[in-house]
Amino acid sequence: MANPATKSTALWVVKRLRRAGYQALLAGGCVRDMLLGLRCTDYDVATNASPQEVKALFHRVLLIGAKFGVAMVIHHNRMVEVTTFRSDLSYTDGRRPDGVEFATQRQDARRRDFTINGMFYDPIAGTVIDYVGGREDLRRRVVRTIGPADRRLAEDYLRMIRAVRFAVRLGFSLDRKIAAAIRKHAEKIASISGERIYDELSKMLVLDSAAKALDMLADLGLAQAVLGELFSHPAENLWDRARGRVAAVVCAKGHDLILALAALLGDLPPRTISQIVRRWGGSNSLKETLQWLAGHRSDWNVAAQWPLCDFKRMLVSDHFARLRVLWRLEERCAAHGDTQGRRIARRVRSIPKDRIAPVPLVTGEDLKKLGLSEGRKLGLIVRKLYDAQLNEEFASRREALAAARRLVKETPR
Repeated sequence: MANPATKSTALWVVKRLRRAGYQALLAGGCVRDMLLGLRCTDYDVATNASPQEVKALFHRVLLIGAKFGVAMVIHHNRMVEVTTFRSDLSYTDGRRPDGVEFATQRQDARRRDFTINGMFYDPIAGTVIDYVGGREDLRRRVVRTIGPADRRLAEDYLRMIRAVRFAVRLGFSLDRKIAAAIRKHAEKIASISGERIYDELSKMLVLDSAAKALDMLADLGLAQAVLGELFSHPAENLWDRARGRVAAVVCAKGHDLILALAALLGDLPPRTISQIVRRWGGSNSLKETLQWLAGHRSDWNVAAQWPLCDFKRMLVSDHFARLRVLWRLEERCAAHGDTQGRRIARRVRSIPKDRIAPVPLVTGEDLKKLGLSEGRKLGLIVRKLYDAQLNEEFASRREALAAARRLVKETPR
């Protein structure tokens, strides 16, 4: 799959459209970030050329959103979204317009969500084209809808969460009208697909301002609507604890989405975590990881004393480093210290890497040669032998085979 566009790729698209006689401008978030002096990771182009005209002009074009005026131009493995100037018709699905009409630059700007996202930039002339007051709102550091907030949010209620994301990412405030509209319509976020909500949440939880985002979501009533499980038992104070853990993990190891999600959902039962991840359209791998981290989060007080084989199995996990971050937070909260954390660290350092998950000295095939057949007894002995090997009870295959013979004789069927 092609990568997001760079500025040079987008500029190449603009120049080619211009040479063919079309209008072409940079549009949306890239203009906002450029004016703020921020690094932009994607560039979009707006034009008066139709998707079919764009397709005729460029070698590789995907018309995956042609009925909404969108074409994807691919150049040197970079994908530039090229959108025809348009005005949107009514919205009945709460996400996409029922139809579009090709329109002028001004009309296209007026159909966008927030003023700070509604500006154009002419890279040839070096000028900003602003029909919606976006530059002034950048100066005021405020997120404001283009047109009445109630109407703009009703077109796509995901914009309520997007407004929060832009505010916390940029360090802006919400315009009082949009804040009031979000509080009024917060429960309607439930009409939005879990996948889209998760996409927005995941972008916020990797920010340094993740805790502020959660505060704002809760203040506006959005958190209660999308993460009601953390508010279902007020006496347990689940939301405040989750918010505190997220703030702590962001300080300890920022920009780690899995760790932030584990901090957010760690107090919930495995079944509830599974339901939330399924609602978000998350993978089985994500579900199992979050359940594993939640299931072991309280082991900080006993892990240093575990049998060596159990401790090594924990070390093998790809998420052990994340678990240690959670353990440190739990210990500091519960014991106001890090005694167990230091013990765990010493134990980790004491185990050579080649002894954490060594190749088994005895396998099931070896046991079959000793007369065992496939079944429960064979599996039990294989597990016991590998536990003993991890516990460093023997170091050679000869010793392991001797132990295997004893176990074959001693273990009942």
